[in-house]
Amino acid sequence: MEKIKPNQRYFETQKADESVLLVVRRHWTVYAPAFLVAFLVLAAITAVYIISRSVPVFEHNQVLKAIAACFFSLFLLFTALFFYINWLVNYLNIQIVTDQHIVDINQLGLFSRKISELSLSEIQDISATKRGIFESFYDYGDICVQTAGEKPNFNFERVPDPDGLSQRIIEIKDKYGRIEVREVPDESPATSADKPAAPPDENLRQISS
Repeated sequence: MEKIKPNQRYFETQKADESVLLVVRRHWTVYAPAFLVAFLVLAAITAVYIISRSVPVFEHNQVLKAIAACFFSLFLLFTALFFYINWLVNYLNIQIVTDQHIVDINQLGLFSRKISELSLSEIQDISATKRGIFESFYDYGDICVQTAGEKPNFNFERVPDPDGLSQRIIEIKDKYGRIEVREVPDESPATSADKPAAPPDENLRQISS
């Protein structure tokens, strides 16, 4: 879980009196596939470039050497860009728990994202799931926040310490998510028997006297 920075606005609809209690990002293992692909591509490109420099055609032709170096640089650039975009999209996927809402910021792409909010009072149940050896060994998994009514459930994918995090959200919900019920006075019209008698008219008193 990320350290909370005071006086920082974490999402657009955050209210002035709303305090951020938890900020959760995905587990570091989500970056492993992109890192592995980038490493293999870089290793293959580097090997091809080194071998090509020993070919007689490239060895005695400066133009071909320059073209090969240019292609090698472009491959390096695109590989680094691929890894950066993958890292950025996963890093910007954030789950935020405040004293009023749960906010799920889902980064769909480099220039698009979806923000969903759920009031703490609408939470029905929270469950944590770990699948397989890797998730159990590295202590990460999914959290499902079940909602009331027809609202879709909130799913937090590949977050660290799902058991502890779900328990922490339950504690926040129990502390802040209670609905205060106030008694409303009955304003129904009173019956004729309950109505107080009208005071006697002063003019009638003077006439009778």
